[in-house]
Amino acid sequence: MHYIDKAREQLVDLVGKVVDSTAGSGNSQTLTISRPRSEVEQFWRDPGKLSEVLGDVAEVRSTEPGIYEWTLNPGADELTTWNTTLVEEDGRLRFVGKTGDDSTADPPEVELTFRDAPHDLGTEVTIRAKTPVPDILGGAATFKALYRARALLQTGELPTLRHNPSARHAAR
Repeated sequence: MHYIDKAREQLVDLVGKVVDSTAGSGNSQTLTISRPRSEVEQFWRDPGKLSEVLGDVAEVRSTEPGIYEWTLNPGADELTTWNTTLVEEDGRLRFVGKTGDDSTADPPEVELTFRDAPHDLGTEVTIRAKTPVPDILGGAATFKALYRARALLQTGELPTLRHNPSARHAAR
């Protein structure tokens, strides 16, 4: 009977993870970062770090405590500015924007959830994004942001091909 109980617990845990990963609207990605949870959570509160990991997708600055201004597609001809309020909950940070009207639609937001990774391997971070510009933080962009955050937290550097010594030349 012990094996059946253990299998049941594992199945419930697996189903919970699947439901968590698909709950809510917007795109979702999860990655494990080999750093303590408190350090990872603090990283995502820093607008300078957010700008670094978002790269050419967005620049972020804090206009006052708990208020963040996101400039989406910096360098583009047409900029979109998005103002959010940071909502801190146990194991979760939400950057919640305002809808442009009084509709009952869910406001755009970026949500990060944090939990201790199994076997003391660091912190599992899940990011879900629903932004005012469709697909600005789509699946690939959310994964890229998590990947760059992990690299910065674990190595202190962002991955780049800028100085790649591979002898490849630009097309002429």
